[in-house]
Order: sequence, then C-alpha cells, then structure tokens
Amino acid sequence: MRYDMKIVSDRRAIELAPKFRLTFRWTEKNGPETEGQAVFVENEGFLVKMKTFEKEPLALHNEPDGAVHFDSCMEFFANFNPEYDDRYVNFEANANGNLHCKIGESRKERKAVRNMVDIMPEAKTEIHEEFWTLELFIPVETVKTLYGKEKFQAGDVIKGNFYRCGDDLPNPHFGMWNPVDVPQPDFHRPEFFGEIVLVR
Repeated sequence: MRYDMKIVSDRRAIELAPKFRLTFRWTEKNGPETEGQAVFVENEGFLVKMKTFEKEPLALHNEPDGAVHFDSCMEFFANFNPEYDDRYVNFEANANGNLHCKIGESRKERKAVRNMVDIMPEAKTEIHEEFWTLELFIPVETVKTLYGKEKFQAGDVIKGNFYRCGDDLPNPHFGMWNPVDVPQPDFHRPEFFGEIVLVR
C-alpha cells in the first residue's frame, strides 16, 4: 500500500492530512478501531498522530524501552533511507507515552536508539473516555544521526508500517496498515512495509 505524507510548515496541519486505517488479523476478534495521520514538518521532523477507540487502556510498563507491546500499544516502524540502508526503527508506545525505540535489520540484535542519539523522539498521549491518542514526533536531527540523511523533499520514499497491539489484554489483537502475510503474529517483517511517499 501507499500513503501520501504531506510536507507541511506547521505541525497543526496534521489535522488536514489524509487518514490511514488499520485492519486486524491472526485472532478471531478484531481489536479497537484505529486510525492515524502523518506529515513531514519541513526542517523539523516527522509527525505521526494515531487514535484508537479503546476505553481504559492497559499501561503497566514505564521502564525505558519496556515491553509496551504487552500493554495497549500503538506503533510506527520506519526505514527513513531504504535505498541505502536495511535498518528500520520501531517506535512503540503505550497509553502512558512510554516509548520503546530500537533500530536494526530484523527482530534480532536491535540497538536502543536512546544510546545512539542526542535528541530522542517524543511520544505524547492523551486518554479520553472513549479513545486515546498517540502523537509521535521524530526530529530530523535524530534521523540524520541514525541514517545520515536530513534533507527530505517531495518524491522521497520511506518504507514503513503502522500497528496496534495488546498482547496481554483480555482480547489480544494485532492491527496493521499494510498487510503482513505470515501465519503467526510478527510485526518485525520489513518485507511487508508499505510505501510512505512525501508529497506537496
């Protein structure tokens, strides 16, 4: 699949960005309806906003790079320079805004981003009565440190996927934007990343 990520000059413009929606597989019951929007804020960074219609989300993990996928969790996996680099970053956050963030070529031997950069991505959450939201901001300085790339323009392609999960919930579920065609739950499958294309 393809998502057109608009290049904007103001973070507030994300409210006008096209929406992506997640679908669920691997379990009999679907997870909560989940949608999102994403933009590239020129000279600042990448902004992803996700919304999931879940009441009273589970959020037990507060330690750095904790196992937030066991909680109510929304995620963005991305390779910001796929033409030259096989590594991708997994940004995973629970409803407390606790961020699990590592980089590598596969599920194994991943390195903590917090040990590699001066400026960490920011994960902010808001819990409402019927839903909760995640706002993830990834500064260009962070991307430059990880990938050696800081200039982004229309036509540039990022490879990635958006996810929703909750392994320890009463109703475990696995949601994704781009289909992951494997028999068992596994988000660490970059071969199934979709195209995120920067557009004006």
